Amino acid sequence: MKKTLTAAAALIVAALLAFILWPQNRPVPAFSLPDLSGKTISNADLPGKVTLVNFWYPSCPGCVSEMPKLVQTANDYKNKDFQIIAVSLPYDPLESVRNYAAERRLPFTVMYDAEGKTGQAFGVKVAPTSFFINKQGELLKTFVGEPDFAALRREIDNELAK
Repeated sequence: MKKTLTAAAALIVAALLAFILWPQNRPVPAFSLPDLSGKTISNADLPGKVTLVNFWYPSCPGCVSEMPKLVQTANDYKNKDFQIIAVSLPYDPLESVRNYAAERRLPFTVMYDAEGKTGQAFGVKVAPTSFFINKQGELLKTFVGEPDFAALRREIDNELAK
């Protein structure tokens, strides 16, 4: 009986992980937030570009660790149909987000999710979490924690070639 319950629990956990981490090709949740310059960005701005939506905040150690790799990726793909949208979760004040983005000259759109509603819509539980989206605005993959950037670049290249 105990082995059966353990096996059933393991199966449920595996199924949940597969649902979260495997490609889902589902539409991105509706969102609309101003970027740091006041321009409103929404899910309607996603189609036509391969997009990585990254949820982060300045005092998050994992977020700070992956940020130079995001910057490098944005720079490497700047003349292609690829974009990064960084959505800061409301754990730090807006001014901290502005200072972080300005000091590091972040080369991509940065938004502040003041009420946390966009993070909730995407189902973000921890930071950093990133969502890889195709040119049709469909969610292909979710990265909880820092992604394997070599693998991510292969996926970006694959989607750009379509």
